[in-house]
Amino acid sequence: MRPVTTRPVATLALAAVVAGTLVAGCASASVSPASTAVAVSSPSASPEPSTAPVPSLTPVPGGQSNGPGPVGTLIPTTQTDWGEILDDLPASFPIHPDAGVAEVAGEVVSGSFEAPADVDALVAWYADTFTERGYAIDTGSALEDGSRVMDVAADLPECRIQITFRPADGSTIMTVLVASACATGTG
Repeated sequence: MRPVTTRPVATLALAAVVAGTLVAGCASASVSPASTAVAVSSPSASPEPSTAPVPSLTPVPGGQSNGPGPVGTLIPTTQTDWGEILDDLPASFPIHPDAGVAEVAGEVVSGSFEAPADVDALVAWYADTFTERGYAIDTGSALEDGSRVMDVAADLPECRIQITFRPADGSTIMTVLVASACATGTG
């Protein structure tokens, strides 16, 4: 008969706490981050519910918001005719290897680039890149001036991206709108 080993009660209590935390973490992973807030407190402090009212802000069309960016980001947002967009691109947004930043006067965008390639080659590169990341792509038909508009959609319907490709003297200008719901990245 083998000897029975016992573990101190403190070790078993620690194991129970770790297991409970893992189970709670797994359960909360299936909940949308926008609908859940997690409070972290020290073990000796008792949690107190917040009774402070949340202010209701009215967005101004075309104006920059004064509030913080969406959950999970510090990127500010702007309300446009297209919808609320990020004022900058998430770090994970794919940028064509030959593209450089382009200034586009009079347009409110999340980002803009210029690349020494034709519109169709850039549309194909972005379609392949976003398809590999699991996004749905609609590239549309060429417009009269040779421009193309690509609509990119994620599993979360509110997370959408629009890229406009415009020919410009042997290169292409790309303007990007990223919905604020995509704030935590673009895969």
